[in-house]
Amino acid sequence: MFLANIDPDLQMEVLRQIRKPKLVACDTMNFWIEGKRTSLLKLLGMVDLIILNEGEARQLTSQPNLIKAARMIRELGPSRVVIKKGEHGALLFGDGSVFVAPAYPMETIVDPTGAGDTFAGGFMGHLAKERKTDWTTMRRAVIYGSVMASFNVEDFSLDRMRRLTARQIGARYREFVAFSHFA
Repeated sequence: MFLANIDPDLQMEVLRQIRKPKLVACDTMNFWIEGKRTSLLKLLGMVDLIILNEGEARQLTSQPNLIKAARMIRELGPSRVVIKKGEHGALLFGDGSVFVAPAYPMETIVDPTGAGDTFAGGFMGHLAKERKTDWTTMRRAVIYGSVMASFNVEDFSLDRMRRLTARQIGARYREFVAFSHFA
């Protein structure tokens, strides 16, 4: 289950309506961190994973170091934390490990609006497709999130996503694996 970026009180209300979810993930933003901090902290005690950007991680924890920030966020409840770093990739923390993924290299960026939401959709979509939440599947989900975000920035609004095919997603995923494999 993914609790998208809405008021933390509404996220908790949605969560109360779900029976026995296999995994609960959430998103947040600076507005909720500042304006609904108490509710957000309560929500974090109810989720397994949070996806947020580096600025939000720093704001939530008052910690500039992202490794320390992730540890602090995990102490609030989520066993896994994904910190998005835009064009610099993403970090996945959990299971005593850190996974560092680059972003898919883009020569032309038309509009970055929505890339973070598209990352979350690609990430959660992969977990749903695989029906697993183990560490290896989560690592692959980070890559799928990055792949989907890379398509999103190629055009305005949802225009690129409307033309996207499963074959294109698979090809870009394989390219991503090939260029980031070093051993």
